[in-house]
Amino acid sequence: MSGSGSKLTYSVKKDDYRLMEQIGHGASATVYRAIYLPLEMVLAVKCLDLDRCNSNLDDIRREAQTMSLIDHPNLISAYCSFVVEHCLWVVMPLMEEGSCLHLMKTAYPDGFDEPIICSVLKETLKALVYLHSHGHIHRDVKAGNILLNKSGIVKLGDFGVSACMFDNGDRQRTRNTFVGTPCWMAPEVLQPGNGYDF
Repeated sequence: MSGSGSKLTYSVKKDDYRLMEQIGHGASATVYRAIYLPLEMVLAVKCLDLDRCNSNLDDIRREAQTMSLIDHPNLISAYCSFVVEHCLWVVMPLMEEGSCLHLMKTAYPDGFDEPIICSVLKETLKALVYLHSHGHIHRDVKAGNILLNKSGIVKLGDFGVSACMFDNGDRQRTRNTFVGTPCWMAPEVLQPGNGYDF
């Protein structure tokens, strides 16, 4: 890193990272706590198995691009991404406390107290306002995608089903694709023909 205020650049070489324990997984991706060896920095690496991925390559490219372009304190951003064998590695900050879902399952089985809910939702809404103001919709906001670090910072992650509301430079008024996690979807989204009114 050169000078104050400049952004740190990360290597796109596999050998500069040491994957440690698995900290999360999904249908086609596994997230590891990792060490960036040149700086001995702890971070997270999401390994997306391109062979097992249900999404097409355009969807994967879009998620990686979205993560690298966003710049908001309440959104998970990608430091860099690169291909290792049949996997796309996405390097990102480590959110040590994990997801709200994980915290509720392990430490708050009766759910969070209302002040905690208010704080988490306030920060999540800031992330959504930023995304919407830049023409993106998340489409999968749920406890498992709201992450916290050890300082209590809240970040919204997982842009796998996010969408851009601009097509060929023109703003679309609705999205009609049915994506996300059904039990977390708004009832109106589940109604035929409604889509997302943005």
